[in-house]
Amino acid sequence: MYSIRKVKTKSGSTAIQVVQYVGHRSKISKHIGSAKDDLEVRLLQEKAKEWIDRQAAQTNLFPEPKSRTLIVDRAECVGVTHDFAYRFFWCCIQECDLSHLPPLLADLAIMRLIEPASKLRSIELMSRYFGINYSQRIYRNIPKLLSHKPDIENRAFHVAIEKFNEPFYFVLYDVTTLYFESFKADELKIQGFSKDNKSQQPQIVIGLLVTQSGFPLLYEVFAGNTFEGKTMLPVLEGFISKHPQTKPIVVADAAMLDEKRLTELRQKKISYIVGARLANAGLSLVKQIQGTLNSVHGANARFRSKHGGLVCDFSQKRYKRELNDDPKG
Repeated sequence: MYSIRKVKTKSGSTAIQVVQYVGHRSKISKHIGSAKDDLEVRLLQEKAKEWIDRQAAQTNLFPEPKSRTLIVDRAECVGVTHDFAYRFFWCCIQECDLSHLPPLLADLAIMRLIEPASKLRSIELMSRYFGINYSQRIYRNIPKLLSHKPDIENRAFHVAIEKFNEPFYFVLYDVTTLYFESFKADELKIQGFSKDNKSQQPQIVIGLLVTQSGFPLLYEVFAGNTFEGKTMLPVLEGFISKHPQTKPIVVADAAMLDEKRLTELRQKKISYIVGARLANAGLSLVKQIQGTLNSVHGANARFRSKHGGLVCDFSQKRYKRELNDDPKG
């Protein structure tokens, strides 16, 4: 009968051996290996058990469950697969009722989520990861995909209502810029204020409208030198014209709206919530706010201003941070 024996070696390691007792003497049947820590010892013991099982002529009626320990730093990566991610995102496309889209558009969208890259690189990765092959001449077909934009945005609106129960009390709007690895500009790709600090390279401006939970509704592309404040009204009017049953409040940051844009929103009778800078308010209003809040943490109040209701609160934490940031403080 075989047994597993642990023996200390001269080097301080622990040797794992399979021995067989014959009479009053032990005979080494198999030297499994040596280890220097407890984890390696346990792994060698598992190997010893497997060796004993292979030598046994009869199967144990009550076999012990085999250990499935993996030492990550000793493992070797033999390949990468994103099959689960692909199936997951494809299910999302079906859930949004977009499975009718051209395969190229759906696959490019999925690859953008899995591993963002150029279009040609995305084609290579789709072939490598999933065995999905497209011609390298995909740029001929890409302009045709733009015709699906109205349908996608319409389905996005219905998904927001049916799947997420969005009440459309308000929507969120923001702008970003996308630059191109080129110095050649045209009517659309042109230098402007870059959020990526790439002012020397041509860019485009993208305005995105999302629900209060962040679900995208629609987007528009503008020339790279467009002031972001000028982008919001066209996007809002486009959304309201398509869905007249909703007239939500738009929420945006202070940098996007100047006095002229706010006046346009009021003229269009579009309600808005926008961040405000007290530095732009009159001295009398600032004193009124200071006297009402009285530097009490968490205190808030509503005031009248030329742009509508002004909601202010006081944060002791932010007040201390701004004091520390003030070079005169």
